Amino acid sequence: MDKKAKVTAAISAAVMNYIYTEEEIMMMQQAGLQTGQSALGVVQAAPLPPFNIWSVSGRQAVMQTRTLMQLKAFVRGRQ
Repeated sequence: MDKKAKVTAAISAAVMNYIYTEEEIMMMQQAGLQTGQSALGVVQAAPLPPFNIWSVSGRQAVMQTRTLMQLKAFVRGRQ
């Protein structure tokens, strides 16, 4: 084998090794996600509680009231 053929073989072997390693990592991650564990074997955290729309609505109302009060105060100050 000449030097060019050896270099080509080494490059192709390195690329194939990289591809196989990536495939193994992806397979481990998929297997872990299906069983509820990550690829490292750590159990994932519990899901977050449902979004409470009423708390956001109340905060939004308070912020809107403050904005209206500030605008009214600015209008009175100009006259």
